[in-house]
Amino acid sequence: MLLAVSILVAVYAGLLAYYIVLEKQERFISATVLKVVLSAYAAGVCVYAAIQINSYVFYIFALGLVFAVPADYFLQYIKTDLMKYRAGIFFFGLMHVCLIVSFYTIYTVSIYEFILFVIFVGILLAFQIIGKWKIGKEKAQLTLYTVLVIFMAAKAISLYITIPNPAVFVLMVSLGGLLFFVSDLFLGIWAYSKDKFIYLALNRIIYFAGQLCLAFYLFLIPV
Repeated sequence: MLLAVSILVAVYAGLLAYYIVLEKQERFISATVLKVVLSAYAAGVCVYAAIQINSYVFYIFALGLVFAVPADYFLQYIKTDLMKYRAGIFFFGLMHVCLIVSFYTIYTVSIYEFILFVIFVGILLAFQIIGKWKIGKEKAQLTLYTVLVIFMAAKAISLYITIPNPAVFVLMVSLGGLLFFVSDLFLGIWAYSKDKFIYLALNRIIYFAGQLCLAFYLFLIPV
């Protein structure tokens, strides 16, 4: 199992590296296709693992990554097509709802998630104020999505804090949630403040690293 997972991760990393190159070269169609392939790859791995575990909790979790596939496609149009961008926000919102639901079936409410939520909101507002983000007509929808992603990240990290003697897979969940939040910060900088490729590259690398953590953590759960 370890060898198989290592090979899957290595292939994923290789595809991600090539995808970043395509983005740098501004080969939009090729980059979009490979981005969707990467997202579908992670979703497929997650669905397979969920089937092996055969628990409704992890089916909900896997469904979240399935929603990420169309989301990743539509989000490619973030600066060129507002309707497609909004569709991307919608599907990513569904992804985070699924993740939040699955996290709450693993562990109930704790004070830590609310503390982390406030901290993350403060970090986001600091980035927006310092960077003077200029958000367009999608502001209302984006605000709702932001609440979801911050709450998802806060809940994911709180799992590692609140679960007694957390296993490695809990750490992977917490790390994945944190990486999703951080990746959105860099996406915000690139889209609404400083249009430099380095911020886009960091967003993509951190986002797909988060997907990797969430997709492969299921293999670490004893069955």
